[in-house]
Amino acid sequence: MLDFNIINLLLIAISCFFTSALSGTIGMGGGVLLLAVLTFFFPIQILIPLHGIIQLVSNTSRVYLLRKHVHKQIFKYFIVGIPFGSILAFIVIKEIQDRSIWLLIIAALIFYTVFKPKKLPPLKLKIPYFFFLGLVAGTLGPLIGATGPFLAPFFLRDDLKKENIVATKAICQAVIHVFKIPVFLFVGVNYADYGVVLIIMCVVTILGTLQGVKILKKISPKVFTYLFKAALLIAGLRILYKVFWLS
Repeated sequence: MLDFNIINLLLIAISCFFTSALSGTIGMGGGVLLLAVLTFFFPIQILIPLHGIIQLVSNTSRVYLLRKHVHKQIFKYFIVGIPFGSILAFIVIKEIQDRSIWLLIIAALIFYTVFKPKKLPPLKLKIPYFFFLGLVAGTLGPLIGATGPFLAPFFLRDDLKKENIVATKAICQAVIHVFKIPVFLFVGVNYADYGVVLIIMCVVTILGTLQGVKILKKISPKVFTYLFKAALLIAGLRILYKVFWLS
């Protein structure tokens, strides 16, 4: 367990603030960065469960601040698909040894969204089809961890404003994180051992989200799209690095 001296707590708090502000501004990117930073402070056994709690707080605070912008129809279909995906993941998780193919599919979706010529169609699902997106996301969550990069390309669409994108994606991801917590408790994760630092991280995360949403409301849709695609590109390159260099 980490010796939580004032310097360590300050570094963790600063990381939570700025990464949640990033996610509050463009709806993604902060979670991956925070996970990378926290590897220097926490053992892997507690890292993922703590990160899941922080991401739940980050997403739910984003949803609350942008609650008027949640696309309720998208969320309705998405949330129905998640339990079916979780059941499917439970069935196949022990059978799938190499998960690189799933990561490569996500990378392909990302690069298509970022570099797609105008003459090619966007990844614009009909609203009822978000049920299937929820099903796939519910399956991939336990298999590959972070689902944000997978979901993001499907939310960048011309019938959603920037606030709709951030709010709706956040509430969809929040539900996925909620489904993870009982699993961590079942395998024996004791959040109480890290109660103080977890509370600090949650409070600072909310403050970062407040700042990020303020920035979101000020930037133009064009700037938002550029930043969103830039974050997608970085996520796609990170996936390729993970598959080809770290495997």
